[in-house]
Parts: sequence; structure tokens; C-alpha cells
Amino acid sequence: VNEELKQRQGSIMVVFALRTALVLLVLSATVGAFAPHGCSSNAQRRPNIALRSSTEAAPETAAATSSKKSTTSKSPMFEYLKFGGTKPSFDVIAKTTEYVNAQSWELDESIYDKDYVLRGPVIGPINRKDLRGSQTGLGLREAFPNVNIDTFGYTIDPENPYRCFYFQRWRAVHEADLDAYGDIFPATGVEMEAPVSVFSVVWTPEGKIIYEQVGAVIDRFEGNTQGKAAVFGLLHTAGLKLNANPGDAVFGLIQRIGHFLGGRGRSWSKEEDIPEWWSSKSRGADDTDEW
Repeated sequence: VNEELKQRQGSIMVVFALRTALVLLVLSATVGAFAPHGCSSNAQRRPNIALRSSTEAAPETAAATSSKKSTTSKSPMFEYLKFGGTKPSFDVIAKTTEYVNAQSWELDESIYDKDYVLRGPVIGPINRKDLRGSQTGLGLREAFPNVNIDTFGYTIDPENPYRCFYFQRWRAVHEADLDAYGDIFPATGVEMEAPVSVFSVVWTPEGKIIYEQVGAVIDRFEGNTQGKAAVFGLLHTAGLKLNANPGDAVFGLIQRIGHFLGGRGRSWSKEEDIPEWWSSKSRGADDTDEW
């Protein structure tokens, strides 16, 4: 009897892991769905994303002045993204602000470089084709039809004039049921306040986006999502409380199961589809490389 019970418990754990993997498969998609990454969608189902954006430039500081110095990055990827020390021919803050304010499911794809990569704390590296093809699933748009995003603090990296940082605080109410591939999380009416997170965009000299970093939490004690920001905060509010942290071996294993199964999106792109300039071997929730 005990042996049979153990076998049943084991089967239940496998089924749970596989179902969870299906949910995790589309996390990269949903990150893109609410961050400024356009995708095709029925306009009638488009969530009401309210944006407030502060573009007031900060006064030049000693840190900003240091941009005149030549500093070589220890990470070869970030050294590559300096494009040989050239200077942009356009206003990077203005261009980034315009990009963020143009959040839409029909954003012009021509703004992205052919070697585009997106990376988050546990998502990526994922190229534009995979991100665009994965931007469905989980029903977050229906569950959270009104997302308020406050964007502020645009600033240029003093060591890379092509790189612009900005901050976001997300608020939303869980207004409708969340359908996570058959698992229904009933609407709670709970208002989510996610902690402030930092994002960054790197432009090429030609004015196209080659790299985006998304959703890195500033202070995990802020808000009511146990330190989860952006899409993970929405999932937490709906009741899907994933323990998704960099270096988490269990979460990483589940991601790899989902990556192997494929079919519903990717948490990172296939090796042959990742641009050559991305030299990090870390995938999804893997530990960070040490250069």
C-alpha cells in the first residue's frame, strides 16, 4: 500500500511539474506583452495600459562627466554594445521615451535590430522572433484589463551613451478570472502594487534597439507582491505564486522541461538562434556568469 501511495505521489509531482512548465513557457511572452514590445492582437481585447512618463532630465553630475573617460567593461557583451566608443547621432533619452510611450500590440517591428536580445532576471536570452511568436497565453490581458504603469527616471549610462535606463511601477486590479491553461484563478478584486523595477534599452548607431533588460526589482520589500515585479507580480496577485529567482535549481529545471517540450513559446531562444554577440552561457534562471 505504501509503495502504491508513493507511486501515486510521484505521478502527481510529475504532472504538476509538467503543467507548471507549460505556464512558465509563456512567461517570456507575457513579459513582452506588457513591456514595450509590440505584437499582433485583437484590438478589442487590448488592455487599458495607462502610462505616466516623466522625461525631465537630471542635471549633469560627476558620474555623468565620467562618460568622457574610456572604461572597458569586464563583460565582453557590454563592451560590444558600446560600438567602438562612437557617439549617438540622436537623442537617446528622447528616443527611449518615445519608444516606451508607444506601447502597443502593433508596434512597428522595424525599430528592432536583427540581432535583438531581451533578458530578464529569469527570462532570456530571447530573440525578437521568438518573443513575438510567444506573446500569447495565460489570459493576463483578460484578468488584468487595466494596467497602470508609471515610468520615470530616464538616464543615460555614463559608460555607454547608447544605453538608457528607466524605472517603472505597475499597478493593476485582478478584475477577471485568470485561465492558466485550464487552471482557473478566480478574480479577487485585489489591487496589485508591484515594487519599482529598472529597465534598460541599448540602441545601435543606426537607431535600432539591439538589447533590452527588463524587470529587475529595486526594493523587494515594496508593494504587496512579495518582491515580484511586472508580469510575475500580476501572476502572484492572481494566485499563481511562483518562486522564480535567479539561481533557483528547481525553477531552472522546470524551465528546461518546458524548453524541451516546446510548442507554446520559449523562456529563451534555441542556441543557434541567439545572436553571436550574446556570449553569456546563462539561460533563464541559471546563475549569472562570472567574467
